[in-house]
Amino acid sequence: MKTLVACAVLVACGPPARPDDPGGVDAATSAVVSGVVYAPNQGPGQAAPGQEIPISGALVYVTTTPPEPIPDHVYCEACVAPPSTGTLTAPDGSFTLSVPPGSYTLVIQKGQYRIDQPVTLSLGALALPASQTTLPSQWKPEAGLFMPKIAMAQGTNDQIEDILGKLGVGTLAGNTFANPQGENGPELAIYQYFGTGPKTVTYLLKNMAELRKYHIIFFPCSTEMFDLDALLKNQTVLANVRRYVNEGGKLYVTDWSGELADRAFPKQIQLGGAGHDSDGTYNPTTFTGTLTKVGDADGDYYDLYDGKVVDPDLHAWLGLQFGPIQDDAPRLYDPDQFKVTDLFNFIPKTNAVAIGTDMDGMPVYDTPRVWVTGTDPDNGMGALPIAVTYQPTGCGKVLYTPFQTANDEHAGLYPQERVLLYLIMEIQTCSDSPIL
Repeated sequence: MKTLVACAVLVACGPPARPDDPGGVDAATSAVVSGVVYAPNQGPGQAAPGQEIPISGALVYVTTTPPEPIPDHVYCEACVAPPSTGTLTAPDGSFTLSVPPGSYTLVIQKGQYRIDQPVTLSLGALALPASQTTLPSQWKPEAGLFMPKIAMAQGTNDQIEDILGKLGVGTLAGNTFANPQGENGPELAIYQYFGTGPKTVTYLLKNMAELRKYHIIFFPCSTEMFDLDALLKNQTVLANVRRYVNEGGKLYVTDWSGELADRAFPKQIQLGGAGHDSDGTYNPTTFTGTLTKVGDADGDYYDLYDGKVVDPDLHAWLGLQFGPIQDDAPRLYDPDQFKVTDLFNFIPKTNAVAIGTDMDGMPVYDTPRVWVTGTDPDNGMGALPIAVTYQPTGCGKVLYTPFQTANDEHAGLYPQERVLLYLIMEIQTCSDSPIL
C-alpha cells in the first residue's frame, strides 16, 4: 500500500475501459451471466466435496475486442478503471453480469491468472459451469489460458511446491510434489540453492535477464540460505532484486529465507530476535544502497494458536472456507482464531518507507499491509504481524511471512496454506499509483 501526502484518486484494478464497452444496460433486455470463480485445480470435482476454494476479488467482464495477451515476462501493470461491463467476485467467488445480448469474449482474471473465452449471450439467465470459471494451471495463450510464469528456489523446509502441485502445477504423488524440475511445461522453473551454474539461485540472482523471465519468484524457507550469505551482501545482486520488483516482479519469501527481502528492502519490516534484522539504505532510482547491519532471518521454531486475520477482505473469504485443520477433521474455518504451525521468526514492527515523490513533488510512502497476526508464546510481545506485503518503488510487491506451509504430508490445504494462496493471488494484482 502506498500512502501519499497529498490528495489521490483511487481506481480499481483491471483493464482500461474499451471503446466497444456495451454500457447502459436495460435490465429488461439483458443477458444475465453468473458463476463462481475457483482457484486452479480446486473447483467442484477437483477438490474434496465442500472443500472447493473460491477466488475473491477476481475481475470478470465481457468485451467485443479480445484483450492483449499477458506478457510472458515481468511487466508493470498499473491499476486503472475497470470497464462498465466488469464486476469483482464476492468472497464466495460468485459474480453476476448483466449486458446486452451478443457475442463477446468473456474474461476472468486474478493477477496473471486469466481465462479468455468466446461466449454468445442471449436474453435471459445463463449460469456458467465451474469448467468455464476455474482459473487455469496452464500457460496456453493460444487457448486463452494464462497463469504466472513461476520460478522457485528449492527450499528445504517450506514445501510450497506441494501447494503448487495441488493447484495443478506439475504433478503430485499422493499429496507430495513429484515433478522437481517442472518437466510438464513452461509454468514452473526450479532453481537449486547450491552451485553456480544455470538453474541455481546464484545464477538467477546475478542475471537480470533470468529474473525477468518470471512474474513471481518463490524463496521458501531453506537452511541452505546461509550458503548465500556473501551473495546477499553484494549490492549488485541486491540491486537486481530491487530492479526486478521495480519492473513488476513479485517475491514470495518465508522465514529463514527472509534475508533476501530484508537486505534488499531493509526498512519496511523489522525481523525479531538479536541479529536477525538488517538495516541500511537504498536509492530507489539507482537501486544502490548500503547495509549498515546484516541480519540472517533465522529465528527459532514455534507454533501459535491465535492466528487472526486483520484484513477485512481476507477475513470474509477465509470465514467461508471449509477444510482440513492440523490434527483435526475438516470444519469451517474461524478467521479470528486458528492454529498456525512452522513459524521461525516474528515481526515486531512494520515501517512506512519513503519511496519517491508524486507528480506534484509530494512524498510517497510504502506502508506495509498486515494481513494476519498471532502470538509467539516465547517472546512475550503479544499479537504481532505474521503475514505482511509491501510495495517498494515501482510496480512489484513483496510478501513475507515467518510461517510457511505445514510440513506434514496432508490432503487439501490447511488454513495457513489457504491464507498463502490468497496472498499469492493478491500480490499478482495491479499496482496502485506506482512510482516508476
